[in-house]
Amino acid sequence: MRRWGLLLLAVLVAGCGHKGALTRMPADAEWAVEQRRAQRERDEADTAAGLRLPPEARPVRQDDVLATTRERRTDGFDLPPP
Repeated sequence: MRRWGLLLLAVLVAGCGHKGALTRMPADAEWAVEQRRAQRERDEADTAAGLRLPPEARPVRQDDVLATTRERRTDGFDLPPP
């Protein structure tokens, strides 16, 4: 019984990523060198756009937070208890 479960699990795991057969690039007669070069440039542009980080990923860093502090004014309402 346990072997059937392991076999079923192996079959499910083996087929979970299948989306279709792999295909090759069209033959030289179908695609000209310019078409391949243009496709490669489009692929490179898409890759570069996908690798660019959004601005939220690199926040601006403040090295010294205490550099801009200033003295507090005296508080007129800071009275001792009666």
